[in-house]
Amino acid sequence: DGVCDDEDDCVGAFDECGVCNGSGIADGACDCDGNVEDCAGNCGGDAVADECGECNGDGTSCLPNIISLGAATDSSLEVLYSSSSAIGGFQFAVSGADVSGASGGAAEDAGFTVSVGSALILGFSMEGNSIPAGSGVLTNLAITVTDEEACLSGLVVSSPEGEGLDFAT
Repeated sequence: DGVCDDEDDCVGAFDECGVCNGSGIADGACDCDGNVEDCAGNCGGDAVADECGECNGDGTSCLPNIISLGAATDSSLEVLYSSSSAIGGFQFAVSGADVSGASGGAAEDAGFTVSVGSALILGFSMEGNSIPAGSGVLTNLAITVTDEEACLSGLVVSSPEGEGLDFAT
């Protein structure tokens, strides 16, 4: 090297990004290209937090756990669900209507068998399938109206592992 850096490509010093007399990686950046870390800690990654604050989440982790009644006609009654976790099985009773069958909804999509008795509706999968976290129509009940108002009671919901889940009606 000559005197006073007169023979170098850079009079001074190269920073960590290879820029002569540069300031290096910018504050908040994780590399020389100006990329920042995503919520998973990956430099320049594309992971984002969902509306629940979960990194790469699908927006279901903050859903309330509720099973309720939806639209009704003289012959059908929707059963709706909102769940922050997968459902492995469910049972409930309906008053105010005689239930003669169940079909459709997330239960059918998941391959559940929904059995209807005189006092209880029971949904499960013999193959171990589960209804993913989310919301929508759980099942549609075929009914004959017996009262002006139908009500859900005796709700029991389990995880795919068979553990009880806290749900409201």
